[in-house]
Amino acid sequence: MSEAVNTEAFWVGTIVDWLVKNASLRRERIDLKRKFTQEPYNLSAVRVLTMMDEFVALHNAANGTKLVLSQNWRLAHRNATVGDFIAAFLRLVLPDDGRAGTDNGASASGRMSESQQGPTHNHRLEALRANPGGDWKPVDLEIIASQYAMKFRKITGTHEVFLHPSVPHCVTIPLKAKIRPPHIRAFVAMIDGMDEAAR
Repeated sequence: MSEAVNTEAFWVGTIVDWLVKNASLRRERIDLKRKFTQEPYNLSAVRVLTMMDEFVALHNAANGTKLVLSQNWRLAHRNATVGDFIAAFLRLVLPDDGRAGTDNGASASGRMSESQQGPTHNHRLEALRANPGGDWKPVDLEIIASQYAMKFRKITGTHEVFLHPSVPHCVTIPLKAKIRPPHIRAFVAMIDGMDEAAR
């Protein structure tokens, strides 16, 4: 896997772990479509801003950089959903993006989202496509789903269903068992179908 994918995996895991610890939740209760300030997290806006500072400090310590989040960026993303925040933060720190640290002042609308740029700009989707047999977790698919405005919901705590109105079928993945290559290929095919329908 590329360094970008490894960096994404690190930050997704770090952010989800932070949320599990600070919101006192189990991992399976993490819903990337919810805001940090909403149920079930109920974090204060001040705590969310402090979280941003903690992540930037971690990034700077690990990479020897001096990334600073502007007040505009912080305010624009403090009310984002968890999935949207992760996507925005990854745009700041991805090493092969060529823009790391240059998005400090961009608001949520100041730059195209990955879904507007198309699937070739989504490193995680390309990693799924290239390695469907990898050790993928539900959160990996949830992040991509949130970038493509897909709906997803957990069913009885054992499976998760991904839907989009432009595609006539859904994709179901297990939450507790290993996600197998057919699940990943079906998920990627669903996004490809969404792209075809949008043309």
